[in-house]
Amino acid sequence: MDLLEIGAIAQVLGAVAILLSLIFVIIELRKNLKQNNVANTFQHAIQWEKILSKQVEGGMAKVIVKARESYERLEEFEKVQFEAFVQQRIQIAFRGFRAADESAFLIGAEELRGRIKSHMTDFFASRGVYECYEILVQRDIIRDEPWLKEIHKAA
Repeated sequence: MDLLEIGAIAQVLGAVAILLSLIFVIIELRKNLKQNNVANTFQHAIQWEKILSKQVEGGMAKVIVKARESYERLEEFEKVQFEAFVQQRIQIAFRGFRAADESAFLIGAEELRGRIKSHMTDFFASRGVYECYEILVQRDIIRDEPWLKEIHKAA
């Protein structure tokens, strides 16, 4: 075997090594993506658990029940509480809606967006929530997102 043949064999071995390295990197990236999806799913679940636990607190539950009838009938301190609650619900839905492609682990982005729309349609079905939302938009505290317009018009 002369030097030229040894050089050709070395080039082939080098190309195989590079190919194996790329396959290894792809495998590791896929594992990382799966772990990220699981972490996003858990983070989203934690956010929903926080908002649900906030709803069942004694004082807040009373404010929510009262606000469902009419936002305008709330006391000023209750309006502050309810506005924060509405904003929190909208922000959680907004993050989920925007990040659906990355965070919809196993269920698919459109399925997640559909669930979010369903939850928010139910949320906006309350007259008080709708009134509060409109006031927050008028005061320029929150943006009237296109996907939210579609939801609260349907509600």
